Amino acid sequence: MRRYRILTVFIACIAMSSLCSCKSEVDHEKVITVNLAEVNKKRVINLSDWVSEPEFIALDSSSEDAYTEGGNCCVSDNYIGLYGSSQVYKLYDRKTGKYLRNIGRIGKNSGEYTNVYRSEINEENSMVYILPWTAKELLCYDLNTGELIEARQLKYNVPKGAFAIDPETGELTVATLPFEGENEAVAWKQDGEDKVIWEVPAGDLSLVRDYSHAIGGAFNTEDFDFSIHTWGGRVDSLYVVKDGFLKPIFTMNFLKGNQKAASSVLPNHTYTLLPDHIITSVSMPVRRASGYYSYGKPVFVVTERETEHSYVADFTDDMLNRKLEYLPFTQGYYMEMFSAEDFMKIGKAALSKGKLCETSKARISEILKTITPESNDVILLAPLKR
Repeated sequence: MRRYRILTVFIACIAMSSLCSCKSEVDHEKVITVNLAEVNKKRVINLSDWVSEPEFIALDSSSEDAYTEGGNCCVSDNYIGLYGSSQVYKLYDRKTGKYLRNIGRIGKNSGEYTNVYRSEINEENSMVYILPWTAKELLCYDLNTGELIEARQLKYNVPKGAFAIDPETGELTVATLPFEGENEAVAWKQDGEDKVIWEVPAGDLSLVRDYSHAIGGAFNTEDFDFSIHTWGGRVDSLYVVKDGFLKPIFTMNFLKGNQKAASSVLPNHTYTLLPDHIITSVSMPVRRASGYYSYGKPVFVVTERETEHSYVADFTDDMLNRKLEYLPFTQGYYMEMFSAEDFMKIGKAALSKGKLCETSKARISEILKTITPESNDVILLAPLKR
């Protein structure tokens, strides 16, 4: 087994000479650094400039089993998987929205789960992979039956994680929250026999055990993107897990002048990697009379990967005629779920003022003819333009 060190960029704490040294240590790949205080331009971005015409999938409402409260969505060419906290994983036909089956079952025994954190549907080998919260196993289910095929043992406990699996070789790459005293590695790769090929020691990325932290990784590109979201924020980077390293590709400096890096003054922030852009969602801390901090609605800073130019962006969904306060870009899509009641309002507004092709308008009209406030959810999938 090979062990690798983490290549990190801490912009607020190091001199520029050190930063240049860090860049040279990542095979000369570009590390984009943005100073938030210097971002002073604003733009309005129409969603249709970034995504293609959307699909609208009305989920099956024909039986009680078809309903789901799961708010997380996993998509493949022909299937949609929905899951959430304490919710059984449900599989649907992507084209029709028909409920097909449950995948696995709720429980605390080996091969069962109580909460699903990440999932992947692989049609090539007819598998659904589920990574639960606090996982010690990657659960592998038969796509066609929902039955457990294998529970693969993970090298380390994964409180919250992301993964990628090669369907041909079975090689499994995992990234996790590296809790102190529990996880020696922040990322590693196992072969098809679950022997560790390489691992990246947690080092300075180690965290005090706190389940409010989260793993960022939108998988909108061919890269395994990875970041750690901590409430209260800290100086950090957006990484790509590649060839046994965490390679930093982007970082943002939230401090001004000689301001010291204290978590109490750092904004909440997340990074989203897209093919041509990086979006930093920034929620600034507001000190209350009680002395505690709270966070407002996010501001979106867009960085163009080719030019490294950054600007604050207001996103407008011109297709459905609404302003966007959140940007759910994931798995190569703009992806959003609506309750039936919400879609009845949004759909009507889109038909009158939205920027949609006739096929999309016809689909919305078709859904509105049959939907009621008690119907199942409606999913919007709009693929990112490449």
